[in-house]
Amino acid sequence: MFRSAFRVFSLFILTGLAVAQTNTIDAPRLFETGMNALTGVGPSHNNQTALDTLRRSADLGYPPAQVVLGYIYETGSASVTPDAGQALDWYKKAAKQDDNVGEWLLGRAYLTGVGVARDLEQATSALKRAAGHNDPFGQYLLGMVQLEKNQYTPAADSFRKAAMQGLPQAQQQLGMLLKEGRGVSLDKSEAYVWLLLSARAGNNTVGADLGALEGDLGSNKTEEAKTRARDLELSVGRLVVARGCTGWPGEFNPMPTPPPPDIQNFCR
Repeated sequence: MFRSAFRVFSLFILTGLAVAQTNTIDAPRLFETGMNALTGVGPSHNNQTALDTLRRSADLGYPPAQVVLGYIYETGSASVTPDAGQALDWYKKAAKQDDNVGEWLLGRAYLTGVGVARDLEQATSALKRAAGHNDPFGQYLLGMVQLEKNQYTPAADSFRKAAMQGLPQAQQQLGMLLKEGRGVSLDKSEAYVWLLLSARAGNNTVGADLGALEGDLGSNKTEEAKTRARDLELSVGRLVVARGCTGWPGEFNPMPTPPPPDIQNFCR
């Protein structure tokens, strides 16, 4: 009787392991099928197929599928009615599995109050995890939370990390802290360097501050700062660009928009 019970128990364990292994295999496959339907052209594009297969993958616990569903519900794409609450739920599920894109999108939701009551502590928690993965958007948004809390020294550190990865809005924020001497020693020359890098990356909102700094620095120091900016630009390449995590509308907004589904995997 004991042997019979042991065989039944062993069969139960092996069956469970086989199901878990099948789910692990199926989830990425379902995700790819869903993405093919979502991003396909002509007859290969099918929103309903995309939603059905992405949801099956997400329900199996696959973070990339969960983040894509979050994006779809946040933006109302794929013929879905926008639902910020559902978007938040999917971001939470991905973030619980330590997915950096899910983490910074969750932190962004708490920071902006989209789909949930605004909560800087929850935002900080999620964004710290994303920043811990060296995610530049997580680092930048963490800096924005710290800035709002008047935590200028940590904010400068967060902005610098994102700025070194080439994020223009982080370069601007770091430059402004240096210009005003908040959280860092006042250094108008270094401020000019970072603001100039931000401008060269396409940020058109820093022109007035650059002009004011040129007046403060004078022509000789301004030229020196321009030379340092040119040298620094060689090392402060857009690492996110190198990975392919770039090129969507709103990417460089003060509050970045979520990366579209076909770009998200490049951001991991």
